[in-house]
Amino acid sequence: MKKLLLVAATLLVLAGPAGAQQAIAEGKWWKHPRIAQALALTPQQTAELEKIFAKSRPKLIDLKADLEKKQFAYQQAMSADRVDRKEVEATIAAREAARAKLQTELSLMELDMKQVLTPEQREKAQQLREELRERLQERRRQMRQGAAADEDAPPPRGGAMRRAPQATPPNP
Repeated sequence: MKKLLLVAATLLVLAGPAGAQQAIAEGKWWKHPRIAQALALTPQQTAELEKIFAKSRPKLIDLKADLEKKQFAYQQAMSADRVDRKEVEATIAAREAARAKLQTELSLMELDMKQVLTPEQREKAQQLREELRERLQERRRQMRQGAAADEDAPPPRGGAMRRAPQATPPNP
């Protein structure tokens, strides 16, 4: 799942025109002009990547839906008034099995796509992923520093609204 999220994040960061953004939102990284150009994808490679994606996508949709259902069942079991340990264990096992199936299918799709690329293109793709990972880490660091700075900053002056005091829960 992490790989899929990283690919999706890569595509969002590199997103350009609206058409490319739609393709990226669907996971079609090879349709993004910057990525296609950086990897020097041929029309044949693009067509093959599209075929692999089209073949895998319906199964990925089903597996993701199954994982979401299993996650919901787990949440329901955990939030019950009387939690049955065996039931929760079963929902955890089912959820993790669904997660493993989804990850396996994603990995197999990635493998099929990787085989379409030349060794040089695979190396360049890895380099792009690493650069993105570094940029994302830097952004997270800056956001954490910005959030910390906001917490230390004095409240705004003038007509700024003040926070209402937090209600304290009644003692049982």
